[in-house]
Amino acid sequence: MLGFTSQIRILWLLPLFILSTTIFQRCNSTNNTQLSSNCNEKDLSALLIFKHGLENHSSNRLSSWSNENDCCSWKGVLCDNITKRVTKLDLHQQYLEGEINLQSLFQIEFLSYLDLSLNGFTSLSSSFNQSHDRIQYLDLSFNDDLHMDNLDWLSKISSLKSLNLSQINLQNQTNWLKSIDMHASLLELRLSSCHLTNIFPSTKHVSFANSLVTLDLSANTFDSELPAWLFDHASDMNISHIDLSFNFLQGQIPKSLLSLRKLETLKLSNNELNGSIPDWLGQHGNLKYLNLAENLFHGSIPSSLGNLSSLVELSIGSNFMTSNIPTTIGNSLSGVLTEKHFSNLSNLEALVLSAPVSFDIDSKWIPPFQLNRISLSNTILGPKFPAWIYTQKSLEYLEVPNSRLSSIDGDIFWRFVANITQLNLSNNNISADLSNVTLNSDLIFMDHNMFRGGLPHISANVIYLDLSHNSFFGTISHLFCHKLGRENSLDYLDISSNLLTGEIPDCWEYWKGLSFLFMENNMLTGEVPPSMDSFIDLIILDLHNNSLSGNFLLDLSNITNLEFINIGENNFSGPVPVKMPHAMEVMILRSNQFEGNIPSQLCSISSLIQLVLSHNKLSGPIPKCISNFTAMGGAKKTSHYPFEFNLYNKGQDLEYVDYGLLRTLDLSDNNLSDEIPRQVFSLVQLQSLNLSRNHFTGKIAREVGDMKNLESLDLSSNKLVGEIPDTISGLSFLSVLNLSSNYLVGQIPVGTQLQSFDASFYDGNPGLCGAPLPICIESNKHGGNNDIDDDDDSFTQSLYFGLGVGFAVGFWSLCGSLFLNKPWRHNYFRFLNRVADQFH
Repeated sequence: MLGFTSQIRILWLLPLFILSTTIFQRCNSTNNTQLSSNCNEKDLSALLIFKHGLENHSSNRLSSWSNENDCCSWKGVLCDNITKRVTKLDLHQQYLEGEINLQSLFQIEFLSYLDLSLNGFTSLSSSFNQSHDRIQYLDLSFNDDLHMDNLDWLSKISSLKSLNLSQINLQNQTNWLKSIDMHASLLELRLSSCHLTNIFPSTKHVSFANSLVTLDLSANTFDSELPAWLFDHASDMNISHIDLSFNFLQGQIPKSLLSLRKLETLKLSNNELNGSIPDWLGQHGNLKYLNLAENLFHGSIPSSLGNLSSLVELSIGSNFMTSNIPTTIGNSLSGVLTEKHFSNLSNLEALVLSAPVSFDIDSKWIPPFQLNRISLSNTILGPKFPAWIYTQKSLEYLEVPNSRLSSIDGDIFWRFVANITQLNLSNNNISADLSNVTLNSDLIFMDHNMFRGGLPHISANVIYLDLSHNSFFGTISHLFCHKLGRENSLDYLDISSNLLTGEIPDCWEYWKGLSFLFMENNMLTGEVPPSMDSFIDLIILDLHNNSLSGNFLLDLSNITNLEFINIGENNFSGPVPVKMPHAMEVMILRSNQFEGNIPSQLCSISSLIQLVLSHNKLSGPIPKCISNFTAMGGAKKTSHYPFEFNLYNKGQDLEYVDYGLLRTLDLSDNNLSDEIPRQVFSLVQLQSLNLSRNHFTGKIAREVGDMKNLESLDLSSNKLVGEIPDTISGLSFLSVLNLSSNYLVGQIPVGTQLQSFDASFYDGNPGLCGAPLPICIESNKHGGNNDIDDDDDSFTQSLYFGLGVGFAVGFWSLCGSLFLNKPWRHNYFRFLNRVADQFH
């Protein structure tokens, strides 16, 4: 019975189990359906509209943004855990491009945090009426190509507490301060590098001043005194961070600054502030960061600054300060520093001095601080590296450029700097053999010294290495032809201007990650090895002024980032290399032995802004497809990488630091011939055109007047004929013109620049006249009749010459015969007597 009863109970419970299981599955299914639609439909729609405004290639970076996924799980989207409404959108540094559709984002009702910084947005739609009362944090900074014509849309955000528009172009803003003044609760305002010109110095009050904690208006172009709205009511303000550096602010530091009792950061560097550094600055007990460098202050550093016991970073230098050095602080712009000057600065973490001060510190001194950064540029730190720096065990950045150092403690020094992130020893006179040294810092600047021996070894940590302008000698193979323990990080290498010799080794497959490679101004020989085409990220390659030879056969077309190549001043021969990437912007191949025609394949590199083929053995015509160099013919955004390079321009070797600002075509000193094609003059963005010392014929096209940006034009030493086109007088930027040694005729066109050039730039053209050459006579003012006039003059001269010669020959033939033959002479005079008698 018990078994049967148990079976009955089980059978009775079975339907209940099946029913409960079914209910559970249905509930679970319902929950799953709800999970897939957790995101609010209105928020989802608004986000998709925003995505639709992105350019196609960048919208692909938001691949998770689709109807198939819960929008709360989308990249950069954060929802409230309970309401599932979108509250935060953080898409910073996602390489997005296109339009910022604020209207759609403002439809996200509960959005409080919006960060679209560090992208490539180019426009912002702000023409809408919808307001938003929950956004507190807004960051659109570092969208470099984003221009905003007005900030009126800010009035529609009523609860804003933090605003960052740094690195956005606001130059068309006539009253940015008024737009910001609507936000009385603003805590943080960052408008750095916005091209602002007016800081409204006379405005007395703004509504957000009392709430403001952080203000960054650095790197604009304010040209006035410090603003009254920031300092005149300082006692009512809670501000703790002020950065007005890198402007053109003038006047003295106002004493009202003393009322900012919560001030922790004061950055006023790189302005034109004058007067003395006020003594009362030492009363700012909370001040941690003080930067007054690069101003026009004079006098001495006040001793009261030594009371700033909270000071973490001090930067004062490059002013006009003289006078005495206080004993309680570590800087004046002349004089001697001792350990007493630093005795109270126990919290100091960064010491930044840039002034010709010297140090008289005991070699056994142990400072009261542990610095993580030392920057003592332009000081008199040497000649020996100071021992007290070895006590700084937390040091990450050591920068002592131009500090008159000449000796270091060998192994002790290199062991000490092995764990330093950034090492800068440049522009000193340090002499040491580095053949057995291994460098380990991430960033290393050791250029412009007297280091010698073979190149040092480097670890896989090194990212940036500059060993240029030293006395390293020997081959370079030991640096490149050993595989490091792990993949190297080297991105920038400069070993230029040394005494390095031998061939370039064929082992560049270990250094594929290099972006910048400078090996110019050495004595390297041989051919360029094939492994140099294995770079992946190379942007700049400079091998000029060596003794490299052979055909340049590298196929660089797959190095898609390559923009700059300089192989000039070598002994390369054969045809001009054409296997270049389409992104190439600068090709400098001057002073080699390249020969043959200018290959038409070059015309496919439309992004070229500088092409220098001068001093070679090229022949034939200029290809008409040269008009395909659209970057020379129209405006184009180019990358600007700051580095020094020399270029023969305007008749001399000039040094430049930004190749992206130049548009140059130099085909001079070759054997090129035929007429100069009109397509050359369609390159209207050119600033320098040099076709001199060739065999060009024909006339100068009138289209030369279209080249409005031209600063230098050299067509000298060719076979050009005809008049100088009058359109050339409209080239208002022209500062160098050379048309000498041609067959030009007629009057030099009248223009402001044309008459100011030296007459030697027109010499060698016998048919030219007019200032600065001698004045034209009527017969050769019009170049169109010069050929006929020249023919007439030639005929007349020949006629007169023939008559003269004929007369002389006839006269002396007759007179000579009479003089030598006596009977003929008597008969001749009898004949004359009879003729005279008959006339009588």
